[in-house]
Amino acid sequence: MKLRALTAVALGLAAATVCGAAAARADESKSSDKSATYCRLRVHGGILSKYVTFGSDKGRLGCPLGIEQPARGGGRMQQFDGGSIYWSKETGAHLVAGRIRELWQDNRGEAGCIGYPTDEESDTPDRKGRWQHFQHGTIWHWNDGKVSAVC
Repeated sequence: MKLRALTAVALGLAAATVCGAAAARADESKSSDKSATYCRLRVHGGILSKYVTFGSDKGRLGCPLGIEQPARGGGRMQQFDGGSIYWSKETGAHLVAGRIRELWQDNRGEAGCIGYPTDEESDTPDRKGRWQHFQHGTIWHWNDGKVSAVC
């Protein structure tokens, strides 16, 4: 008798789980804002797309440190172990990390004179450092450790 009751409970739970999962998938497929969970935190939309290009939680960014947050000027941002991804309608999603991110945030980040990032950090043409372009300027991180910005 106990075995039959336990089997009925198990089958009921299994059915509820399958129905709940199907309903959750249906809700996600209706949404234009794609999302996925990494390290128990959700990553959404354009930030998710950029995160995946950097290898998601197995890449250089590692795990999300918190949930997506509003950024100034109508944008969005999310912090990860290895940097932050900022998104705006005008610029799309871009990674800001390391010393470039430090200088940018020290100068009010997206709300400062330089604005949102417009590309990812890359080597300067002369290979004497790295640079990243923003809406209204550029930040350089030189091989000697110095960081400078023009906006």
